[in-house]
Amino acid sequence: MKWFKRKQQQTESIKVESVIKTGSKIPLTPIFQDALGRNWYQFENAVTIPAKRAIAAEVATKMQEMNITKENLIQLIANMKEHANNGKIVELFSILNEIEFRLHFIAEEETLINLAACYFVIEGEDETDFSEVEKVKKINYIKENKEAFNFFVQRAFEFTTNYSQMSEIDIQEYLLQNALNAERIKKHLLTLRY
Repeated sequence: MKWFKRKQQQTESIKVESVIKTGSKIPLTPIFQDALGRNWYQFENAVTIPAKRAIAAEVATKMQEMNITKENLIQLIANMKEHANNGKIVELFSILNEIEFRLHFIAEEETLINLAACYFVIEGEDETDFSEVEKVKKINYIKENKEAFNFFVQRAFEFTTNYSQMSEIDIQEYLLQNALNAERIKKHLLTLRY
C-alpha cells in the first residue's frame, strides 16, 4: 500500500514539475525537443484545451477528415464553377472525381500538419490562447524539419478516428504510399489554375 502511495506522489511531483518548468497555467506534458533545442508540449488532459484552440483544432480535424485543406477546397470549388459556367463538363467531373478520391484517403499530410499545429504547444507559446502567427511558425518548422515532420504527422494521426483501425507499421507504409498520391493531386491542382 505504501508503495502505491509513493508512486502516486512521484507522478504528482512530475506533473507539478512539468507545470513549473513550462510556466504553464494549464498542465502540459513535454513530448518533443526539436533541433533548435525548443521543447514541444501536449495538453495533459484534452478537456483543458482552451476554447479558441479547441475550435481551431476542430476545424483542422474536419479538414483532415475530408483530406483537403480549406484553401484547396475553395480553389477546387472555384474551378468547378468556372468549368460549369464555360460548359466544360469533363473538367468539372474530373474535379468532382478528385474530391471523391480524397474522401477515401485515410490521411493527408498537409491536414495532419495543421492538426498538429493546433494540438501541440511550442516553448514560449501562450497555451491559454491560439495564435495564427504561432500556428504558421509551427507549420513551417514541421515542414522544414524531417524529424519534426515524422514525429508530428504520426502524433496528429493518432488524434484521428482512422488511427484506431491501423497498426503503426500500416500507418508508416500508408503515409509513404500517400506521398505519391499527394504529389499527383498537387500536379492536378496546379494544372487547373491555368
